[in-house]
Amino acid sequence: MGRLIVRYRDGDRIRWGELTGEPPSHPEDVVSVAPLSVVAETTAGLISALDDPLVAIEPETKLLANRLLSPVTPDACIYAQGLNYQAHAAEAQHDKRRSNLIFAKASSSLTGPFGDIERPGEVQLLDYEVEFGLVLRRNLGAGDRVAEADLGDAVAGIVLCNDVSARDTMFGTTFLQWFRGKSYRTFCPAGPVLWLLDRSEVAEAVKHLEIKLWVNGELRQQAVSEQLIWKPAETLDYVASSIDLKRGDLLLTGTPGGVTAPATPRMVEILQQNLLADEVRRDALRVEMTKGRPFLEPGDVVTATLADSRGLRLGGLANRVVEGA
Repeated sequence: MGRLIVRYRDGDRIRWGELTGEPPSHPEDVVSVAPLSVVAETTAGLISALDDPLVAIEPETKLLANRLLSPVTPDACIYAQGLNYQAHAAEAQHDKRRSNLIFAKASSSLTGPFGDIERPGEVQLLDYEVEFGLVLRRNLGAGDRVAEADLGDAVAGIVLCNDVSARDTMFGTTFLQWFRGKSYRTFCPAGPVLWLLDRSEVAEAVKHLEIKLWVNGELRQQAVSEQLIWKPAETLDYVASSIDLKRGDLLLTGTPGGVTAPATPRMVEILQQNLLADEVRRDALRVEMTKGRPFLEPGDVVTATLADSRGLRLGGLANRVVEGA
């Protein structure tokens, strides 16, 4: 069901291919790839090209998984949902919220499934958020509607992502602007595959997804897509009512519970009392949020997997945290 598409380095070229064996979860895995005879610099171009039945599959080759790149290219816009699993909403003290929280993430944050996550020097509260993302099949604009029955007309495929987040930047900027805290370079590992689906397969596939995340081998997050508060079709319909979306864009659908520091009454108090005092708020949150388990540090390894609960494994991410500038 569907095709497992990868993007990879082949000498001085970047190519697209279709996996013919198991998808990888570690950079040292050997993968079998049938290169595709398409010239497409972007994910949008690939999706368009693969509609042509004349696209040829070249003889199979083998390569190390560490040559794989993000299958979502940086021309894409990245939109994301916040607090879209009940457990995560509850740990953030927002379990009674009734609105769909949408924010953006810079596409320059995209990195490969086995690339390093760079922790900027100004960041102390580096966190993880495993998610599955939806890659758009077509443009969506004013007047376009998306219903569950025809979700496959809007969505081409699914990809595993980690919405890496700098909590002190997110909550220490004026009026709690999340964009910078979500958008540092390397803050969106994606891959290893784009699970490209036929139109008729998409609506059912998004009901059977399971995501998991570990830090240094300790399971931190786990969820199934049926637990989403706002489902993909209603979210895309909602976003398209006010924003133009284009083929190849990425929608991150939210992370489950299990982030490093669930909100405490004291954290809420700090936010309320210091909304207009950015540095005071940031420094107080750094103290409060580090009372539990530690945030990500250089040397930590974050791994994640995506699977279809009907038996299909879709590979995983494995990213080491390193000190950045």
